[in-house]
Amino acid sequence: MIMKKPVYSIGMVSRMLGVHPRMLRIYEKEGLISPKRIGGKRFYTEEDVQKLRCIRVLLEEGVNIAGVRRLFEVAPCWKVLKCPNSNRNACVYYKSRGRFKMRIAFATEAPGGLEAEVAPHFRGAPYFTFVEVDEDGEIVDVDVVENAYVNIHGPGLLPSFVKRHGADVVVAGGMGQKAAILFQQEGIEPVAGAQGKVIDVLRAVIFGERFDGSLCDHKEHRDSCGKH
Repeated sequence: MIMKKPVYSIGMVSRMLGVHPRMLRIYEKEGLISPKRIGGKRFYTEEDVQKLRCIRVLLEEGVNIAGVRRLFEVAPCWKVLKCPNSNRNACVYYKSRGRFKMRIAFATEAPGGLEAEVAPHFRGAPYFTFVEVDEDGEIVDVDVVENAYVNIHGPGLLPSFVKRHGADVVVAGGMGQKAAILFQQEGIEPVAGAQGKVIDVLRAVIFGERFDGSLCDHKEHRDSCGKH
């Protein structure tokens, strides 16, 4: 089982990797790793330790810290290092972060594909942009579909619509708690709080990150989203 709890102190990680604690703090300052702070002290998970091992490999191959950060911005570490399947299957970071092939539905304001802006609310979005990615997070298909229910209100209509188009995840700026439950009942993971272009939001979604903001409560849904 993958240990996701931050149990390794900076001293323990320093000894495990053979690097000075100061270097680990530099990696954190440069945005390569984000250890948890508990009582003012840094603690790392197994995933963090494996990612640090990958960082060390790249640095030893001559890539500087800025280069490592840039590589990780455009691809996961196992893609950057071109890890064979045998290495991936033994890697705790890949097991946690590697995602199965999936189809993501983005509520969007226009039919702009990957350049379209994520809509502030899923039900009022005139379009849904469906993006299919493979196990490495590579885009294999983009499909833009008009929202057939943009002017029709009915519980369950949009979750069923999104499900018919094969989505595993639905992403929007805002979403009510009831709608989120209906999506979950369809086997679709709801993600709220997203802002910006589809292409910019996509990476965070693939890696299971969450956005600032949360699902609307009833009052917020009525007053801010204006969809009741």
